[in-house]
Formats: sequence, structure tokens, C-alpha cells
Amino acid sequence: MTELIELVVPMIWAYVDDVKSWFDDSFWMRFATFPEVWVASSYKGSSGEITPMSYIGHHQRNQQTWLETMYTASKRHRVNFTGVAVTGWSRYDHMLALCEFIPTSIPSLAYSLQTIEHGRLTDELNETISRTLLGCYQMPLWERSAFATFIACKFPGHEMYEMMHQYDSIMRQHQETMAFVRLFTTDIHLRQNYIHYKRAEESLERLLSLESQMIHFIDAFQNACLVFFTDDIGPEWLQTYLMHTFNEVQQRVSFLDSSLKTQSSWLQRPLPKNTSRIVVKRRNITFNSLIRFSQ
Repeated sequence: MTELIELVVPMIWAYVDDVKSWFDDSFWMRFATFPEVWVASSYKGSSGEITPMSYIGHHQRNQQTWLETMYTASKRHRVNFTGVAVTGWSRYDHMLALCEFIPTSIPSLAYSLQTIEHGRLTDELNETISRTLLGCYQMPLWERSAFATFIACKFPGHEMYEMMHQYDSIMRQHQETMAFVRLFTTDIHLRQNYIHYKRAEESLERLLSLESQMIHFIDAFQNACLVFFTDDIGPEWLQTYLMHTFNEVQQRVSFLDSSLKTQSSWLQRPLPKNTSRIVVKRRNITFNSLIRFSQ
């Protein structure tokens, strides 16, 4: 162990909101003998495997509580901290999806670095970061807002940051639109090719508006990505975060448009395709077979 102490510089990683509660005294006592100890915080890529936006709050709290933890450990256990590596994942794993982009995470990075430099954030410093450093016309979001919010800034990468606000707005509209559409276009309607004519017209009108916005976003997003990334990144991100939703919208649009053109009467019940008993077969998969498949 003594020989390792001379050869190894430990790096302690923690990306949680409150680092203080993550490590106990016995943990820090083990590192007191090392001449150097580094810690790793996070300014992006630690909010979930599939997270498109780096909100400031989680990452700023991570920096703040790391500083408090380091202060306590250095005073109580004489841990020799050398520095903080401010990290940011773009994937949780080589085989997993893209998460938070660097350009969209610049506000989080700015607040993280300023927290480390100054030890804490004041109202005055908060204003300086948002207005002077980032060139934002209003305070960047610390958490996801309860309603759609668009924030314009001037920092390098602001185009992608603003795109994420557009994405959030579209997803909110999708949720609202589909909540209405699913009331009147259920799986039974799709299976039976059967609609409530007036409600179908209302649903189609809402869906067409949403579809148009999605098409515009898909094109604009890929153009914005080309400024910062290779040409494969935009399509991959869209396939992860939007295309499933977009395909659902298009399927409903196609169904409603076709049904409105062809339905001329209301069928009597029971509907012809809805009289057979539903039979579901069980899968024959065991735990052992799953292990075999993974080898």
C-alpha cells in the first residue's frame, strides 16, 4: 500500500446533487495518506442516460457541495486535495445514446466554473454570468420550467441551446395534442378504421399543426448540428429523442385523413373486427437463456 501511495493519484468521482451525504468519515480517512487527491464533478451528462438538456441547478449544486465536502475532509482528515476535474459525459457508455451536448451545456459550465472560482454564487455574480458572460436576455433555466420557455443568448453554441428550448416546446405541445387525440382515436378506432367524424376533424387540425412544427424543427436542428458536429450526430439525436414521436403523429394524421375521406356512415355494433376472443401467448424465456444470449 505504501508503494502505491507514491505511484497513484486518486480521482474521486461523484455527480450527485449533494456530495456531502455521499461519503462518510471512514471513506476520507483512507485517502488522507495520499500526497495528492483529485475530485471529479459534473457540468453535464449526469442527469440521466437520455437527457437532452443540461439544466444548471443540478450541476451547480454538485460543484457547491463538492467544495463544502472538500473543505470538511481537508480540515477533519487532512486530505490533500489538488484540484477539481469538471467533467461532462456525452454518452453514459459507448453503446448508449447521446445525451447532453457541449454547446447546450455552456451555461451549466459557466455557472459551474464560477461556483468553483468564487466558492458560492451571489445575486450580483448570477447576473454577471447570465448577462455578461453568456449574453442571455434573461436568466438561463436552473430547472425545467413548468411551461414552455424560450431563452435567447449570444455565447458560442447558443444556436444549439436555443434549439433545445424549441424541442422542449414541441414535446409539450405533443403531449397536449396527443392527450386530446387519444380521447377520440383509440386503438379500437385504428383497428376498426372507425371514427367520430367531428372529433376526427378537430384531432386532424391539431395534429397537422404539430406535424408542421416538427418538420421545421427536424430540418433546422440538423442544420444547427452541422455547425458543431459531424453529419451523423443530428440524425442519431433525432432518432433517439424525436422520430418515434414524429412517426406516431404521422401515423395518426394518415389514419384520420384517410378515414375522413372514406367513412360515409356509422357502423352498427358490435363492430365486425371486434368479436373474436383475444388470445395472448406467453413467452418462453428464462433467466438462463438471457445469460446465454448475452455471451
